Amino acid sequence: MTPWSEFRDEVGPLLLEFGLPNAKATPAYPFWHLRGSGLWEVEGIPADLFKEMPKVSILDAHRPRAGFTEEAAGLLRDPVTRLDAIAAVCETYLQDVDRQALFERTGLAGYTTAGSLMSPWEQESTGAGVDEHGRATGPAPRRDATRSVIVRDEVVARRVKELEGHQCQICGTALRYLNRPYSEAAHIRGLGKPHHGPDELQNLLCLCANCHVLFDGLEIYIDTDGLVRGTRGDREPRPLRRDPRHPMDEAHVGYHRDLCNINAGKPAAG
Repeated sequence: MTPWSEFRDEVGPLLLEFGLPNAKATPAYPFWHLRGSGLWEVEGIPADLFKEMPKVSILDAHRPRAGFTEEAAGLLRDPVTRLDAIAAVCETYLQDVDRQALFERTGLAGYTTAGSLMSPWEQESTGAGVDEHGRATGPAPRRDATRSVIVRDEVVARRVKELEGHQCQICGTALRYLNRPYSEAAHIRGLGKPHHGPDELQNLLCLCANCHVLFDGLEIYIDTDGLVRGTRGDREPRPLRRDPRHPMDEAHVGYHRDLCNINAGKPAAG
């Protein structure tokens, strides 16, 4: 349950930035009227004032709290249900909104990629000195870093690569590195927060490095007919290659497709 003052101070600026053009920011309206959904509750307002929406002065005076019902909160803890809810809100109310910017502002940045792919600006180094021609003036700087990483099942990753012969299932590329076949095991529904996908063969593709980046970056997806399409409609559809011995869970494929939908700002075909 969130106090009215906190809701007001955080939701008000979001309504100004992402709401309808020239509309006033009225955070009191969703704070109170979300009750009509059956998923939201308000506590701390006297019963005799519950018949109609209280004035802001009353909210300020009584300092009520609001939030999801216990049942709704429990449902939203499930990653698939949570994505369905985000997709429904986006398709119903946020057709013309910069969703990626909104996700960044509201703690949903994890939904802008299918995995742990970093944004280009997060990978850039800023400490190297350069001369007037843009050339490095010395060795690249170093910095100490500590991070927590998910331990992946190398046996399962090796299995999907062997089944597909180290050949990319999307573009057919077969790479070699250090005189050995090179391919990458890509999770369809990402591991860790917020997707919490399983580390299993049914959730893996064998991809080249290029297609892996495009897939994790939500630039390509697999439609219901097994065709790989560009999220922005800028690619010729092509069938996903798959060895008959390679099982794939369509629920994971649908989850990835939904991520592409909400980030493209329009439904993906199929």
